[in-house]
Amino acid sequence: MSILSRISDLISANVNAMLDKAEDPEKMANEYLRQLTNELYEVRTSVAAAMADETRLEQRRIASQAEVTQWEAKAEAALRAGDEELAKAALARKVQAQKLAEQYLAQEQAQEEQVNAMQEALVQLETRIAEVRAKKELIIAKKNRAQTQEALQRTAQTMGRISSIDKLEQLEERVDDRLARAEAMAKLEQGSLEARFQDLEQQTAVDSELAELKRKLGMA
Repeated sequence: MSILSRISDLISANVNAMLDKAEDPEKMANEYLRQLTNELYEVRTSVAAAMADETRLEQRRIASQAEVTQWEAKAEAALRAGDEELAKAALARKVQAQKLAEQYLAQEQAQEEQVNAMQEALVQLETRIAEVRAKKELIIAKKNRAQTQEALQRTAQTMGRISSIDKLEQLEERVDDRLARAEAMAKLEQGSLEARFQDLEQQTAVDSELAELKRKLGMA
């Protein structure tokens, strides 16, 4: 496969569809960029070589065309000198040089078309590389934004859990308050019961003293 065919295949790819279908778009973009960059170096090298070939063909055409002029001048000089055979020989060389110049011209024109095609492919390749790099940056930006959004959602969920904990703490405080009240009431009731027993003991002692006093006085 020629380099122009490979470039055509690479550039004809639907970048958006390719990246949309990829499981990891960033990885796919990197791989595609690697292929394009490799081709870019080869295309630049090939364009330079093709331009050099075109220059050499042009130089050979010019040299052949100069020979045409030179052999024509020699033919004229031979005729002026009366040497027709020498003039014919010079004209034969002129015809040969003219054919060679025409061949070089045809090759030069074909080479020029090749150079133009490769230069156009080079521009398209550079444009595609810039496009894919921009797509890659967009993918990275979207990825970073998604990660930021996920972090915000996790933070919101954490805050929601904290709110639930706060509610549990409030409920626990209310339960603790009720327990404290119950313990206080129990203490109050215990105190009242002990006071009643103390009163009973005191009343029993008083009754015993009264009975003893009546016995002494013979009133029992």
